[in-house]
Formats: sequence, C-alpha cells, structure tokens
Amino acid sequence: GQINPSEDDDPDVEDPPRVWSKNGNYPGTAFTRSLGDAVAEKIGVFAEPEMLTVKISPNEKLIVLASDGIYDVMSNQEVIDLCYEHKDDPMMACSAVIEKSHKEWMLNEECKCEESASYDDMTVICIFLNDDISQSGVNDQLPEQTSDHTQRRKSRVRQKTLRNLEEMEEN
Repeated sequence: GQINPSEDDDPDVEDPPRVWSKNGNYPGTAFTRSLGDAVAEKIGVFAEPEMLTVKISPNEKLIVLASDGIYDVMSNQEVIDLCYEHKDDPMMACSAVIEKSHKEWMLNEECKCEESASYDDMTVICIFLNDDISQSGVNDQLPEQTSDHTQRRKSRVRQKTLRNLEEMEEN
C-alpha cells in the first residue's frame, strides 16, 4: 500500500503572506508549525505535531519520509524509483533523492550560480523493510500525476521562493 503526502485542500490558493525586509534582498519568512519550538510557541507558532498511525503490512518494501523540499519538486514515483536504484545502500538512496531534488530546485530558480539560489530544506529518510527486495518493486507504478498538477506544483515552488517584495510585485 501507499500513503501519499498530504495535499493542500486547494492547490491554486497561494501561500499565506510572508514577512519581508524592506531594505534587503532576503527570502520572505513564512510562519508555520514547528515541532518542539518552545521559543516560537511564545509568539504564536503552533508546535503540536499532526500524527498519523499506519499499520505496515508484510508486503511493504519501503518507507520514505521526506520534507516538502523534496515533494515540491519530485513526484512520489520519482522518489520511489531513485530509492530502488540504490536498494542495497539506503544512504545512497537518500543522497540520490537529495541530489535530484536539489537539481530541480536549481532549475526552478533559474539561477546561474549556487550562491544566488534560494531553496527549501531537503530532508529524506529511506527505510528498506526487508533484505529480499526484488526489482519488481520498481515496476509497481503509482498513478501518474497529470502535467497540470505538476505545473501547479512547480508554479507554487517558484511562488514560495521569491526573494524580495519587488520581485513579488513584478509578477
């Protein structure tokens, strides 16, 4: 079985407003939930985690936990395929996913150099549940995402990474 990452209720709705520095070229700050952030909790950040319990069947071969910095630029199937390419080395599987998502962020940023890039954090944990994982797992394809969905996702990535208020106003 598969549990998809959570989806926004309405993917066309833009992110909430961010806090911007008037006199600098800095990314906007979006306030979101933060696990265990007692300091930010004092100023209104809700630090209580959302939890989901899932019973894992004996047929499950792989668990991937990843942040939105991965799933904003990669589909579920891309992540699974990369993990299976490195099924003998979970650390390499994680590295491959990070490398691929980093490249995708760089493409979305349309920047000429790493120094001018602004991208989300990329965190991934890859857990292979048994030693006899066969190549057949790679062929267990997930339903294809529509190109419209992918385009909206990449558009949201660009919206999330605007560097300053002037750039936001130009669009």
